[in-house]
Amino acid sequence: MVKDPKSAERQQRSREKKRAMGLVSMQVWVPAWGGKSIRELEATLCNTSITSRIKDGQLMSKLTTDDLMGQLAATEEVINGEIVIQKIEGETAVVQAVLQDVDEFPIMLSVGDEQILAIVDLWGIDEVEDGKISELNAVLLRANLPVPLSSFSIMGDRYVLFGALSINSDVNAVVEEITTLANNVLDALDFCKEYLNS
Repeated sequence: MVKDPKSAERQQRSREKKRAMGLVSMQVWVPAWGGKSIRELEATLCNTSITSRIKDGQLMSKLTTDDLMGQLAATEEVINGEIVIQKIEGETAVVQAVLQDVDEFPIMLSVGDEQILAIVDLWGIDEVEDGKISELNAVLLRANLPVPLSSFSIMGDRYVLFGALSINSDVNAVVEEITTLANNVLDALDFCKEYLNS
């Protein structure tokens, strides 16, 4: 398997973000059956650390779409115009994020109880060449693993690319998800073009 050269960079950034949040790396020895318990304990401890942030003297309990908008608005990428965001009202409000170089594929961010879902609409089933839907679906299923931080899916009659983050994710992780999705859109268009109508 070919190793993604950017994987080490992403891992390094992830470690730096965790350190900035006051987290430290530890090595522990446990019986093989204890691995799941250790991962659950780690998640609990990390979530407790993150959710104990204080805002205006009160404990922050649940991230909202407005909170996410505010956090994104303060990032360097939004301030310098690399990413343009806006709130779109509806039955469920979402944050639309548009990257300069991929402005025809806006990324929609939805805040739920457990996760932040980032999704981008790619193309419709009617845009696939006649007789090539099954072949395209097989290609996308095989591509799900090598495509970093994203997965392909079909919603109704639309092909989409999406990623999900914990509700407790740092805003920098959300920005990374947005930029990674945008890059993956370009890759998807490139390796799927033979299956799509011109």
